Amino acid sequence: MGSKKRFILKSLVTVCLLAVLSTEGLFLYCHYIKHVSTIQYASDRLRDLQEWVFHNGTQTANAQTPNAQTPVRREIPDLSAAAPGPLLYQTAVYAIQETFGDDALVIPEDDHISVSSDTLSADTLKTGDDPTEMAAKTETKADLVTVSSGETASLPAPVTLQELIARQESDGLSPNEDSRIQLEAESILQYPELPTGCEVTSLTMALRFAGYDVSKEELADTYLEKASPGSVSYKSAFWGDPRQSGSFGCYAPVIVNAANRYLEEQESPKRAYDLTGTPFDDILAEIRMGCPVIVWGSMYINEEIVFSYGWEIDGETVTWPSNEHCMLLIGFDMENNSVIVCDPLEGIASYDKTAFQHHYETLEQQAIVIY
Repeated sequence: MGSKKRFILKSLVTVCLLAVLSTEGLFLYCHYIKHVSTIQYASDRLRDLQEWVFHNGTQTANAQTPNAQTPVRREIPDLSAAAPGPLLYQTAVYAIQETFGDDALVIPEDDHISVSSDTLSADTLKTGDDPTEMAAKTETKADLVTVSSGETASLPAPVTLQELIARQESDGLSPNEDSRIQLEAESILQYPELPTGCEVTSLTMALRFAGYDVSKEELADTYLEKASPGSVSYKSAFWGDPRQSGSFGCYAPVIVNAANRYLEEQESPKRAYDLTGTPFDDILAEIRMGCPVIVWGSMYINEEIVFSYGWEIDGETVTWPSNEHCMLLIGFDMENNSVIVCDPLEGIASYDKTAFQHHYETLEQQAIVIY
């Protein structure tokens, strides 16, 4: 009997030690490799699971109602509510401030926008809550991420792709007729600083290709117009903040405006041109002229883009493409039917041209060129 008790006791001690070591290992991994807190990391993984459940459920529902006028929207619980913000390990004071919900959470390592514990979060909106009802719960909604970046940049006169190419040819550029082209662009990843900043990261790569020494953080913090999700169109402002994992994103006009605001401050003759609506094969002409193109597509090359989360904005129902992604197109290989991109999530990558073009067309053929 004593021998059995000793065995049970040793087993319990072993399990406890393994649990302690596993917890410590997770802490070290999150803190020093992922640069987030353990609670934030767990919250992000729960949100990933939540997105997976929502994404697959919506695809199934939409497949069952192919003639529906609007995407089927399914409500799911907010799994991230248990950990609304990052746990700060630097001092016990910070942890206490977060636990008891003091005025704001401040992350000293980055210039994140301070978020009050009772402020409406993009994570909450993302799970399908009615923005009108949420606005009634708090008066601080507009203060979450709305950032005025100064005067709106003066946009260049609209041009067609043909007009832009004619201008480039008059400046001495000539098209490269090779069947495979890959421009030498610097690859920049959005993580860990900008978990939802694929658009502004793609802009950073395009500007650096054009010769400007600018960082993705500077563009995100200073030049990108931001607003609370659902408060305005995502064609007018970035929904949320690229520094926050629960944010959404934006469409081409927002990035064009940010680019031109930056270029004007640099007193540059170059401008960002919105070529949205241009067929994909025509866009490749800019690659031949030596100019990379910012394009919108999907994070998942083999999956359909799912529009979800409905908002009423100015009398119109606005839905968000939940796996929307922005990349810098830098080349193509006609023989292998592939395109080459600087993907803010993957680095330099090659994707099937047909699938890539399908996503490009699903997201309104959005394209931006800096010249």
